[in-house]
Amino acid sequence: MHPSSTMIRFPAVRNRLLFLHILLILLLAGSLGFAVWRLLAFPPDPIGAAALTVFVFGGTLLPAIINRMALLFTSYYEISAAGSLTLRIGPRREVIPVDEIEEIRSGSKIPDSLRKSAPGWLDGWQGTMADPDGETVEWIATDRGPRLLLLIGKRLLAVSPADPAGFAGRLTEVAAQASLEKTEPISIRPDPTLGELLRTPAAAGLLIGGLAVITGLGAFITGIQPSLPADQPFRFDPFGLPASLGDPRRLLLLPAVGGAVWLLNAIIGWWAWKKEQHPATYALWITALLSAVGLWAASGLLIVQR
Repeated sequence: MHPSSTMIRFPAVRNRLLFLHILLILLLAGSLGFAVWRLLAFPPDPIGAAALTVFVFGGTLLPAIINRMALLFTSYYEISAAGSLTLRIGPRREVIPVDEIEEIRSGSKIPDSLRKSAPGWLDGWQGTMADPDGETVEWIATDRGPRLLLLIGKRLLAVSPADPAGFAGRLTEVAAQASLEKTEPISIRPDPTLGELLRTPAAAGLLIGGLAVITGLGAFITGIQPSLPADQPFRFDPFGLPASLGDPRRLLLLPAVGGAVWLLNAIIGWWAWKKEQHPATYALWITALLSAVGLWAASGLLIVQR
């Protein structure tokens, strides 16, 4: 990066985080591969039950980790000789005039309380918080350590370039130029709905709890298969005698139906939350959780009466 360049890009701090994400992806991919192989290659049994659990929760985590890694690859700070500063993490992009920045703080000048309250992995390393003086700080930084910088001006911006000294020097150099082109501020921000939802304990508890109950049912039925008779009763007459027999693997339809109900309610509930219809979201996810509990009861009755 030569000082005379018209546009200089400073990557955000990301090497350590990228390494951790790649490691997690490899571990999850290996676990998912084993789970799929175990489920397809062998009949249902207790090991298959564990594989099913790994498959469901690993499959849920993997897209989130890949998405966060993509955010890291697209996180940078760009300084234009024309007088603009572009801050980007994933879909979020902030363009501000360099001459609006009056001071750059680093090290001990940044309060520890601000570092500790900063948005993290779940928020995609971006968000807002209040500093000790009560002013709003816009966080667009992937690190809260020694390479964190606080840009003071019309806005308070937290950034974390991999080369903080080079970034601060270039920013100061451009700001000192006699004349700068007019820069129109731009602010493009991602939809915060999902992060807000997952930070709400009741909503997150219902969503994850429903998935856990359904997964537990699938694992239970998968694990108990070897002990079930070849002709498993599925219906009973008024006197309690079996009226319909079948392959016990048909019981797996119960968690399959429950999973479909959970997924449908999760999608509709997320849409309702996005529209700020929070009671509708809670109603849908409570219904999904109660349906999963009902399926547990139904499977228990079928198995007990065999």
